[in-house]
Amino acid sequence: MKKYGLIIVTGICLAVLAFGHLHWKNISQEAGVEAREAAAKVKEKEKEEREALIQSLEPENNKQQPLIDYLQYKSLTQERVIVSLVGSNGTSGTGASKTTNSWTGRLEKSLRAHDDLETLRFINHGHEGYSTEDLLEGKKLEAVIQDDPDLVIFENSLINNHYQSLSLEQTEKDLESIMTKLAKELPNAKILIISPNPVANGKTENNLGLNYLHYIQASERVIKTNKWTYMNSKEEMEKKLKEKNMRLADILTNDNTHPNDQGHYIWFEVFQEYFR
Repeated sequence: MKKYGLIIVTGICLAVLAFGHLHWKNISQEAGVEAREAAAKVKEKEKEEREALIQSLEPENNKQQPLIDYLQYKSLTQERVIVSLVGSNGTSGTGASKTTNSWTGRLEKSLRAHDDLETLRFINHGHEGYSTEDLLEGKKLEAVIQDDPDLVIFENSLINNHYQSLSLEQTEKDLESIMTKLAKELPNAKILIISPNPVANGKTENNLGLNYLHYIQASERVIKTNKWTYMNSKEEMEKKLKEKNMRLADILTNDNTHPNDQGHYIWFEVFQEYFR
């Protein structure tokens, strides 16, 4: 009799264990379903938020949008984002102790730290000593076009045009040729023209009796006429110097022309504010 009782108890225990296992299995399955549903909802919400962000950054709806928003939009809608830089000494980083201390190196690092811009790539086509004429004759623009960039930053090579005594007429003609070529070959890219940095001998006249400011002014007339996007680096850096109570000599190398590390940093600050 005890034997049968033990069997019955054992059977009941096994039944309870089986029922308990089945119960917890059902609970686990339900929890798994709930977890998957919750994850799906989160994913759907993230998708909706991403689509809303893309819509808000759509360039067609934001004609005057900051460049940082434009680059973010590009990053959200395509696999790569490329910024190509072309110009002369300022772009190549002349005067900086190392590439990462140049305004281009600092700007790239700053932008890549921004959300959604980790894959941003800078390609530098700065050439020391190049005038606008050299950029055209040396076919340096072809390299920029080959990049197929989303943004082109073109440093107008006016310091070298001044030193090489290129005429203002030639300078204006070169600027129009450069911009026409870039706009034609890169219809979907934004193009930003910048002036070079301020120099200590800006009032010194060349063989044509022209100083650096004459070249700035001549270029700005063409830029204004064509309504091109432009940033006067010279003036903006001078404003920064005034705000910081610094002298121009403090930010230039011994040649009084090229920015040193401090000069490149101030140039970077100007860019950082402009992009925002």
